[in-house]
Amino acid sequence: METTLVCCCETLGPEVKGAIVQGRLAGFDCRTFHGCCGRPPLNWEDVRRICDGQPAILVGGECLASLGSVPDDLHRVFVLKKPHCAALVCGERTFDRLTAAGSFVVTSGWAANWRGFLDGWGFDRTTAVDFFAESCAGITLLDTGCNPEGEEAVRAFGTFVQRPVEVLPVPPELLALQLEKARGELQRLEAEAGGGAPASDYALLLDMLSRVAKSAGEERVVDDMLAFFSLLFGAEELAYIPAAKEKALRRYGARATGEETLRALAQRIIDAPFHIEEAARCFMVRLSHDDVVGWLWFGGFATPEHTRSYLDLAVTAADVCAMAIASARSVHRDLKEREEKYRLLFENMGNGFALLQMLLGPGERAADFRFVEVNPAFESFTGKKAQELVGRTLLDVFPGFDTAQLESLGRLVQEGKPIALERYTIDARCCQVWLFRAKPGYCGLIINDITKQKLLEDKLRESVKMESVGRLAGGVAHDYNNMLSVIIGYAELLLMEFQGNRRITECLREICKAAEHSRDVTAQLLSFSRQQLISPKTLDINDAVSALAARWSAVWGAGVRVSLSLDESLWKVKIDPAQMEQVLSNIVRNAVAAMPDGGDLTIVTRNVTLSEDDCSSHLDALPGDYVELAIADTGHGMDAETSRHIFEPFFTTREVGSGSGLGLATVYGMVTQNGGFVTVASAPEAGTTFRIYLPSFVDRAAEHRALPAAHGSGTVLVIEDDEIVGRMTEKMLEHMGYRVLMAENSAQAIELCRDRGTAIDLVLSDVMLPGASGREAVERILALRPGLKIIYMSGYAAETLLQKGVDSARVNFLQKPFDMASLNATIKSVLSESFAIG
Repeated sequence: METTLVCCCETLGPEVKGAIVQGRLAGFDCRTFHGCCGRPPLNWEDVRRICDGQPAILVGGECLASLGSVPDDLHRVFVLKKPHCAALVCGERTFDRLTAAGSFVVTSGWAANWRGFLDGWGFDRTTAVDFFAESCAGITLLDTGCNPEGEEAVRAFGTFVQRPVEVLPVPPELLALQLEKARGELQRLEAEAGGGAPASDYALLLDMLSRVAKSAGEERVVDDMLAFFSLLFGAEELAYIPAAKEKALRRYGARATGEETLRALAQRIIDAPFHIEEAARCFMVRLSHDDVVGWLWFGGFATPEHTRSYLDLAVTAADVCAMAIASARSVHRDLKEREEKYRLLFENMGNGFALLQMLLGPGERAADFRFVEVNPAFESFTGKKAQELVGRTLLDVFPGFDTAQLESLGRLVQEGKPIALERYTIDARCCQVWLFRAKPGYCGLIINDITKQKLLEDKLRESVKMESVGRLAGGVAHDYNNMLSVIIGYAELLLMEFQGNRRITECLREICKAAEHSRDVTAQLLSFSRQQLISPKTLDINDAVSALAARWSAVWGAGVRVSLSLDESLWKVKIDPAQMEQVLSNIVRNAVAAMPDGGDLTIVTRNVTLSEDDCSSHLDALPGDYVELAIADTGHGMDAETSRHIFEPFFTTREVGSGSGLGLATVYGMVTQNGGFVTVASAPEAGTTFRIYLPSFVDRAAEHRALPAAHGSGTVLVIEDDEIVGRMTEKMLEHMGYRVLMAENSAQAIELCRDRGTAIDLVLSDVMLPGASGREAVERILALRPGLKIIYMSGYAAETLLQKGVDSARVNFLQKPFDMASLNATIKSVLSESFAIG
């Protein structure tokens, strides 16, 4: 067999040479030339130089676009060209589909020389990235298997221009068959007119029948049929006219003949297998299987002299195509019924669903996943429409996705073992995620948003934790506070006695300071567990902030710059002023500690109204009107993990000994105790902002003001079972000028009250007493002496007092440990008939 020379551009060289080496093309030799990627297209002078007077097939894409009619001296050159060289490898239909989807389609030869092409275009790295970002969604390599280095080269190119890469396997036979047909045309050019059709046409026709029979779906059958008949006849115009009038024509190539003309001509050959008009270079073939399926129209075909040589075979092939179309229609009906059921479930299921295609990287590992399809629930979850998701990759849509998990997803697609993630955080939402292999190379993702469920679980856990801390605090408070009362009381008495001795008084003051600090720790625990006894009052937060800000500026100097932005029309809130001061102080102290070299501290107040949606992500929030207090610093900030734990008791980021870890826990407890909630936003080196929300309060009644204190006089009956606490309380009362009667239990107290000769002005009773409780003792005392003034005292938390039948909100109460000042103030308030709570 005489060797046929193929002259092709360098981008097609590997494919053509590979087909020759692998035996798909026999009797061919290949010579390559530089294409027009970065260079001007070829002219006929270039062709003369390349072919060097030999018969040749000239193959290319854009590089041959400027060539017009073949000059007489080059009648032995057959030009095989497409709009783009890649279309010669995969076919125009496939090429059009890929480019329509936004892909930049390349051959392995182009990929091997990509750096030279970019240089020829004058692109540097930045220009290339910008150009490809605007011009394509990704890069597709047509892999015929002829160039093993093509995939590595195209991935390097994709990395350089920062575009995802897809490798699309294509059969090398398509290019080989086109070259075989081109050789037949070249032989025809050299031979005299007439003669039989080249053998390559029969091979192409048989290959077409095999491929069409394997095509899935009526449209794919028709597309493949049109594409292969176009190669067989070289027709300028092809059209498929379906027998059903409601179905549209499908065309290939030029649109020279009108639809009405084609349909009218088709009706004339219902009984005939074909109709041919050689003079007009056109003919029509009927497609029939049990009934007429449709017709094929060929216009302007290139080889009219060969038409009758194999037209009978073409008619037989048309009947095979008709059978394939009829079969595809039957399958389509069944699939459509199934698809409608699937679509109904797909579009109405409550869980988000997405189908993703795996994109391979180096070493055949999963580099990313592209969205192929999503349902409405997934659109709702991401806040993006399907057209914004389909075609994009997983890392594009979820930038925070852990890339290390791509390998796990890759194994899932390859091995088929499903993955279930019971708690997975996406965009600050908690989700259940199920991943499974939908089909080879594809991953199915089902996602269920369980953020609200998790919030409820967290709230339950938080309540249990607070209850546990409250029990712990209440369990130790009684004995602990009793001892603190003794320490504080005796230290104060000794201070009065040794006022002239500086060394002793300094030691006693340190003892008092340590005891008061211990008392504060207990109070913080009670506050965190929402069991601290409080005295709420109507309060203007602006006043509290302004008063404290003046103090802070004086303490910190110029290092910390305090700025206030206070809403003049701010609503009132109802909160214990002492609690408000402690909330502000604790947050500000943390802010200052986060700015060791100084910085800006900004405090903002404003009125806000929160809806259901606003409250959905906060455990303690309810819709309504709130006063917002925002405290922002420019300190070192916190990461997300630290921010999640800052309100937990004993959690601290400071060095050992620098903090108890109860400051922010106290803030959380106090704010929630008053019906509000608190949020924090922070990032490393970006500062921290706390936002406190307290319910607005309309003051409808004037609050009680304490009466002026009276001089201490009268008789106080103290009921205290702890001897040490009793003696300390007795000494404090005597020092304040009161006469004291002591009782260790309820029985002794009742006996003293039965003696009418004993004057008693007030009873100071512990709640927990041996035998009858303090409440029971007081009830019996009041039966003997109605109207007697009563003060309860206890180191227990409020919850414990309620369990014992004592409502601290309705009686005079003194919380242990107490100092002399609070004891004196409470007694004077009660004796002057003013309600008091210690």
